Amino acid sequence: MSEQRFYVVGGEYADTSFREPYPGTKLETYGPFATEREAKIRWRELTGQSIDNAMVRYFISADEKAGEKKNSYWVVGGEYADSSFTRLAPGKELEVYGPFEQGEALGFWRALASKSIDDALMRYDIRENYEAGDAGAKRGAVRLALTATKSIAIAADQAAVFKHLAAQKPKAPWTGGGITRGDVETGIVDHTLVDAAGHSWTVAARVVAAGAGAVYVATFTKPAAVSEADFTAAMRRVDDELPALKRTLEK
Repeated sequence: MSEQRFYVVGGEYADTSFREPYPGTKLETYGPFATEREAKIRWRELTGQSIDNAMVRYFISADEKAGEKKNSYWVVGGEYADSSFTRLAPGKELEVYGPFEQGEALGFWRALASKSIDDALMRYDIRENYEAGDAGAKRGAVRLALTATKSIAIAADQAAVFKHLAAQKPKAPWTGGGITRGDVETGIVDHTLVDAAGHSWTVAARVVAAGAGAVYVATFTKPAAVSEADFTAAMRRVDDELPALKRTLEK
């Protein structure tokens, strides 16, 4: 019989993909905990302490000392009553989505995080081998297309960045495109673009005010006809083009 252990892993990340730690730092690991409930208590403490830093995230993971390791992942969260993220808001139920493969869970989590960016009390995290407790029941599996969220800080006024993007001035294919929804007050600049192969991409984007500057955030959804390898290659091009956008706007 396998013996499972739980850990809380995270810290400050380099960007909103939450894959690589901030340069010069290492991810923190807490545990092992004998039960997921114990790990969840520590996760809540750490999450509550880091609420003011959007680049800090913690996740609960599990492994097994013996036997076959399960590889199911769940996205869990919803609207909470306060910034301690320990109690759900009145009338709200815990949202649980899955099971997913690890990559699918990450894509689904990114989509939920993007949709709830306006609400500081909405929070989701990825759980490995989640077991429903007394805070809600599992929901049926929900499959979502692969997504990637990219962001870059720009030392330029939010309105100026919005105007530049809304006017479709960017010449790089992954930062331009036809605007499908634009709103200067919220900074929303959703758009579609067509790649060299004729595939139409959906991009949910926003310009967020950050003091005297702004942060451009964009979530790319993989078209069904595009392979994961081509999607990954396209996201590398985005990584190259976003700094060019930054340089243009900071002149």
